[in-house]
Amino acid sequence: MAAKKRIAGPAKKGKARQRTSVAPAGMPGPEKRTGKGVPPPRYTTHKRRAVWFRERATWPFREADIESLQLGRAKIVVPEAPAEAEAQWECVGPTNVGGRCTAIVCHPSKPDIVWIGSAGGGVWKSEDGGQTWRPLWHKQESLNVGALAIDPKDPNILYCGTGEANLSADSYPGVGVYRSSDGGETWELWAPADQMGLPRRIGVIAIDPFDSNHVRLGGVRHSERHPCGMFFTRDGGLTWQRESFVSAQPHFCHSIAFHPKRRGVIFAAMGERGFRNGIWRTEDSGTTWTQLTKGLPDPPSMGRASLAIARSRPSTVYAQVANQQDGVLGVFVSQDRGNSWQNVAGRHFSTEVQMTYGNTIAVHPRDHRHVICGGVDLHLSTDGGASWRRVTQWNARLGASRYAHADHHALLMPAAVPGRVYSANDGGMDLSNDGGLTWTNRSQGLAATMYYDLDVAATDARCFGGGTQDNGTQVTRSGSPDDHSQILGGDGGWMVYDPTNARRVFASYYNFNIYRFDDGRYRDVSPPAAEDEQAIWMCFITVDPNRPATFFTGSLAVWRTLNSGEDWTRVSPVLDGSFISAIEVAPANSQFVYVGTENGGIFRSTDGGRTWSMNIAGAVLPGRAITRIETHPADAKTLYVTAAATGTSHVFRSTDAGVTWEDVDRGKLPDVPHHAAVVPPDDPRTVYVANDAGVFASGDGGGMWRNLTRNLPNVMVVDLVHQEQEGALYAATYGRSIWRLRLR
Repeated sequence: MAAKKRIAGPAKKGKARQRTSVAPAGMPGPEKRTGKGVPPPRYTTHKRRAVWFRERATWPFREADIESLQLGRAKIVVPEAPAEAEAQWECVGPTNVGGRCTAIVCHPSKPDIVWIGSAGGGVWKSEDGGQTWRPLWHKQESLNVGALAIDPKDPNILYCGTGEANLSADSYPGVGVYRSSDGGETWELWAPADQMGLPRRIGVIAIDPFDSNHVRLGGVRHSERHPCGMFFTRDGGLTWQRESFVSAQPHFCHSIAFHPKRRGVIFAAMGERGFRNGIWRTEDSGTTWTQLTKGLPDPPSMGRASLAIARSRPSTVYAQVANQQDGVLGVFVSQDRGNSWQNVAGRHFSTEVQMTYGNTIAVHPRDHRHVICGGVDLHLSTDGGASWRRVTQWNARLGASRYAHADHHALLMPAAVPGRVYSANDGGMDLSNDGGLTWTNRSQGLAATMYYDLDVAATDARCFGGGTQDNGTQVTRSGSPDDHSQILGGDGGWMVYDPTNARRVFASYYNFNIYRFDDGRYRDVSPPAAEDEQAIWMCFITVDPNRPATFFTGSLAVWRTLNSGEDWTRVSPVLDGSFISAIEVAPANSQFVYVGTENGGIFRSTDGGRTWSMNIAGAVLPGRAITRIETHPADAKTLYVTAAATGTSHVFRSTDAGVTWEDVDRGKLPDVPHHAAVVPPDDPRTVYVANDAGVFASGDGGGMWRNLTRNLPNVMVVDLVHQEQEGALYAATYGRSIWRLRLR
């Protein structure tokens, strides 16, 4: 994150960036801005959004406590009514967008039968090559998927490693390995991480083709409390051991490949932060291991690597290796089972980035010279690496033959259909039937979109949407699950509808990039903020419900526009040195404006934003990131605040505009980060809250709570909106799209 320099005074004014355009029919609005040339070195494995997630998921720890999350999800603060007497949540999409997917396998003789693992939405199955999908997971202990494997001797036996192992902290840990013996219809927690001492982030599972009881997995960690490395079982999961040939100390295992023809030969890509990085091989089923070095770079320079063995010629092994700055160090090929290697990348991969986040490789089942490498885009060689072509372009026109979504995490080339390629990526799944030359998206029904926020138009409940992880800002005007479309690219940020006009939307993507959309025309209305203010990951945006042309946003300070973004004024000084995380304009009196910060501060204006108090959070609030502020619809001095806290309370109320505070959680709500609160105008004594364990409600302003999660999938609920005309509650999830509950 950029260093913060203090901004003097609240009077900075300026016009928004003046740019108006019309989106062509069927096309999204503006894409995110990208730099030109070779990207600068990146000396961390974490994407920039990781800091934003850390504040909302784990503080003060480095990694979320999965046991607390499980306990929170199981917690019923008030017994629920019988299920048959309750309204149930329904998924309202998008079902045509997809979301981040991390792993993929297919039936060996029926390659149209595909299983895919989503980073936050569990395991899904398609029986028609990805044209339609259905979820197999819903209430498992963790829906965060890192790896899938299919038993080569029995395609009905599947394994799923939970916890995402792509090296960025905006991903979440898991609970071990699940197993299915009926093609994924039912699952059991086969190897619990806590009992077996396994990693919470499993990036690879490999099964010995000669012995199905011999299973290996590789994992990473983001917390010193959790194990990592390579683990194996030789007795079908009854016992597990950790390999220590690299080091007795914790280290990473990124890729494992069993030789398909020679029993006992296994390759592994390991990360040790030193001279034992790199590619290792055993020829005696793991009794002894040898580090392979001939033709490979100096081991300390080698980062995450992915491996692929050519089935048509198993002596040929490929490895795509990241450098320590997150670029491509090389693509290496061995023709002699790893004894010697040659770098065949040339200069082709010089602009690839994020190779610790997306790094995958696959070889054609019948042609050992045909290889595909995945990073942000896909790259193809049909001559063993002598030449390369970039066969996808993440920012091409949607539907173009070269378009495949960015950030590829798993590639699969089925033996039963030579030329078919499946790619699991941040947009779901893409497919090629010509060896990787042309691509089509196959994410219909894969409702695994990861949302940051949500809004529903007050005047038309058919219009809703929000910002998503790497799938831009998605909206629908029909309310149908299958016709959501992207209006803004990148990682979509906060989005709000004009309260009087469902055709006018303010949307954003990361940093301080804000656009206004007016029925097909879009305009860049980003505030003219200083560079340090623009460093915010997601800027919160809210509208004055009584003055639809007045909007507030913030970074280190509060910005206000009185004319729908044409001009902006910075109306506050820097508040507490941290980024602004929540803003509320009271519907009962627009003079009352409340602001929350990442540091847990609360600041108040009683004159519409002209002057501001000092921090009024007091000692009752926990000093953690404020995620939402919600005022009573008829009383501007009564407000609820949610905090991204663990180990403390999470929901607080003030009835005197922040002079005093009351803990209305009192240990009755799950001890997980809370993300949103809603007080419906037609039922102002009721407050709804959303958290990592689901949705909860109180009918008496926080005195008693009941669990409203019902049939929601076991995922994080990151935002709530009450649509008054429809009498419905909308919930956005990080991994299973948007859901709706009709309250009347």
